[in-house]
Amino acid sequence: MIDHAHREIGSGAPTSIDKAFDVCEALSLEPGGMSLSDLSRALKLPRPSVHRLLTVLKRRGYVRQDGETQRYSLGLKTLDLSFRMLGRSELRMHAYPVLRDYAAQSGYDLFLAVPPAGEVTMVRREATGDVALSADYGREMPSHCVLYAAGNGNPASSAVSCLRLSDARDVTRGAELLRRVGTGAGGDQVADTPRIGCTCAPVFDYSGHEVARIGVCGQEVDDRALAGVHNRGAWELARHVSMRLGYLSAVAMGVR
Repeated sequence: MIDHAHREIGSGAPTSIDKAFDVCEALSLEPGGMSLSDLSRALKLPRPSVHRLLTVLKRRGYVRQDGETQRYSLGLKTLDLSFRMLGRSELRMHAYPVLRDYAAQSGYDLFLAVPPAGEVTMVRREATGDVALSADYGREMPSHCVLYAAGNGNPASSAVSCLRLSDARDVTRGAELLRRVGTGAGGDQVADTPRIGCTCAPVFDYSGHEVARIGVCGQEVDDRALAGVHNRGAWELARHVSMRLGYLSAVAMGVR
């Protein structure tokens, strides 16, 4: 039976939202699921009222119904919400060690960008050889990785080589997909013009949704290295983190 004592005194009659949450809480206590009659008794609500609540929750993915037993249980949507809340901290937890190692070995900067959250975490090797981490929150997240690398400056004022990866086939097409923007975009380096190189790859969660991008970037990055070494490095870093997040198809993301 559900304990309704947590409701504030004087809050009045329970709303439909209250009742929907009561349904979810009741189902969370029964791993084997509950029948409509079970829920009606547990919630002390009429069967038609419980059925209406279940219909909405089922349509939204928060409740599922077994085709054979007709019993109800929590759906994957509730798990999705939990993973979204925990996902960003878990994402950083899995990403930081591999980004730190790559930064220490290569000397280039790396970033973990989470566009929906407006969050960029940079991993840099300092002059002392130590690797430092810094996070930038609440910043507008553009769709292209060159702008992550450019910081607060205007990327158009720099010569930028950028390689945005979408799938494993792109890794072997680096030279073809390389995009040059800003000063010297035609490929000719202008004297005394700062040059930025950047490549990034998608990170997927357990459901196959892209949740972040991992990138390798830095000043004076040779285009050949960007299209041949660092794009492969970014892809493998993203694949590794995707596997740690439970994306089983990441095994097939390896570059042949």
